Amino acid sequence: MRIGYDGGCRFTAACRSHELIIDQPTDNGGSDEGMTPPELMAASLAGCVAFYVARYCTQAGIDTTGLEVGCDWTVAEDAPRRIGVFTVEVDLPSVPENRRKAVERVANQCLVHATLMHPPVIDVVLK
Repeated sequence: MRIGYDGGCRFTAACRSHELIIDQPTDNGGSDEGMTPPELMAASLAGCVAFYVARYCTQAGIDTTGLEVGCDWTVAEDAPRRIGVFTVEVDLPSVPENRRKAVERVANQCLVHATLMHPPVIDVVLK
């Protein structure tokens, strides 16, 4: 993963053969051409949960029609400034009642969720 500075508040993230734009809303000095880093973090969590749920459902023969995962967050009131709570909502219209607990368990085991629950060491090195 490499992040290139494009000027202003805009950056381009590149990984493998993919690119995406990171920006800020206009009211924060950006051009609103891409998601903000916290929005990308929420998207990463929701996307990981969605992948784990879809994979489990496919293996278990559960219909994934209409599967959507939403993610909202609130900023903590105490220091340091950070996201204090993520709320992830899994909408799976056809999940059988006897499989709900299993789907919830799988959703809570995704890699991003586990990483946030057990924070990694982060080394920042200025070259």
